[in-house]
Amino acid sequence: MKDKRYLEWAISFWMGVGLMSIINVWKIIQNQHALSYSWIMFGISIIAIIICMILIKIKK
Repeated sequence: MKDKRYLEWAISFWMGVGLMSIINVWKIIQNQHALSYSWIMFGISIIAIIICMILIKIKK
C-alpha cells in the first residue's frame, strides 16, 4: 500500500513538471524564441508518467 502512495506522488510530481513545461513552451513560442530544453523536460515527464502508470497497473 505504501508503494502505491509513492507512485501516486511520483505521477503527481511529473504531471506538475509536464504542466510547467507546457506553460513554459507556450510562453516561449509566443516570443518566437523556442528552446529545446522545455521540450526535453516535457518528454521526460511523459515517459516518467507512463512508467509510473505501468508500475501501478502491475502492482494491482
